[in-house]
Amino acid sequence: KIFSYSERLSFYIYTQNKWSIFILTPVCFVLSWWLVRRYAPLARGSGIPQVMAALELSKPGTNILINRLLGLRIIVVKVLASALKVIGGGILGREGPTLQISSSLFNEVGKRLPKWWIPVSQKNMLIAGAASGLAAAFNTPLGGIIFAIEELSKYHIKYYKSPLFIAVIIAGLTAQGFGGSYLYLGYPKLSIDGLVVIVGFLLVAIVAGYFGAKMCTVLLRVMNFFKNKKKRKEQLAIVIVCALFVATFNFLIGTEAMGSGKEIMERTLFTSDKTVPWYLPFVRMNGLIASFSFGGAGGIFAPSLSSGACFGALIAQVMHLSGGNADLLILIGMTSFLTGVTRAPFTSAIIIFEMTDRHSIIFFLLMGSIIANAISSYVDKRSLYDYLKDNYLHEVDTYAQINADKTSPKKTI
Repeated sequence: KIFSYSERLSFYIYTQNKWSIFILTPVCFVLSWWLVRRYAPLARGSGIPQVMAALELSKPGTNILINRLLGLRIIVVKVLASALKVIGGGILGREGPTLQISSSLFNEVGKRLPKWWIPVSQKNMLIAGAASGLAAAFNTPLGGIIFAIEELSKYHIKYYKSPLFIAVIIAGLTAQGFGGSYLYLGYPKLSIDGLVVIVGFLLVAIVAGYFGAKMCTVLLRVMNFFKNKKKRKEQLAIVIVCALFVATFNFLIGTEAMGSGKEIMERTLFTSDKTVPWYLPFVRMNGLIASFSFGGAGGIFAPSLSSGACFGALIAQVMHLSGGNADLLILIGMTSFLTGVTRAPFTSAIIIFEMTDRHSIIFFLLMGSIIANAISSYVDKRSLYDYLKDNYLHEVDTYAQINADKTSPKKTI
């Protein structure tokens, strides 16, 4: 709800006075960066790589290290920093932050369980927390379960199935308790009329998968450039430049260049207007890079879906497809672009399936995500999350070494 209200506030301010974003965006981006840098450096970014790093660290004697990735301070900073970026018009989502917040809550609860409670390993608590976070963010319980199996866990599901299923069920019921029984997107009308739609399907899967992976390689380069700037003034200058870059896009293009992009998905899927400007997917990709790369907080799941929807709509437009045929290509673009970013093809397909409740195209969603995964592997063998996870593990390891040096007794001569 906080993320949703923040996005609405951003749109409201823009519609009242579009010039104000040249002040609002830099202020919000700087505050988000400062909060993370000052109070919880490992709350930056998406949150999914932090959960992956915590799972890799999860073993006896590593609680101090895991607490730097998942904890109460992380929760507070993550919520505030993410909301600030969204208010500032950043192209970001809530899903990654929701996973880190949910895993942090489960981590804290796990540490406080009474001795008489049925013992649950820390690793299982973290997996259950992440899965329930994704399930609650999109109202996609199956997506949360598949994500835990495909992306988070490296051991057999039989060891964590009970806490995983229970957590996802509770998260789903809680989400529906607050928001009612709903689909994230709704029921688009779909059709497959002729060979031209199959050709479009293949083209969208290839193009969206490629650009999803390519965006991540550029994003990593920009993040490494920012990381190499050690001085605070240099980092602050980059944050302001990124903010002005995003503000300029927002000013020139409008609200479709802002936020998660859900409005784009809803417009192209549920109205007769399925056209998008040729530049919109590239604007949203570059805006996402500028919004995400400098160290504040925010997710990339929903923006990836909207970028994929733009590619699907654009190719449908070029091929003169409309109605249900265009809707199919839009959904394939969403799952393919998300696969290019996450390298989790089955999770991507199941999430789109649950968002729309369209059983008839599950085969096309799976095939599209598999094709996109194969194409993206030519761009880079590893996913963005894998690279970021390694960075967080290195930071935590450096902290552990520094801490060990401080506590070790000094030798006297």
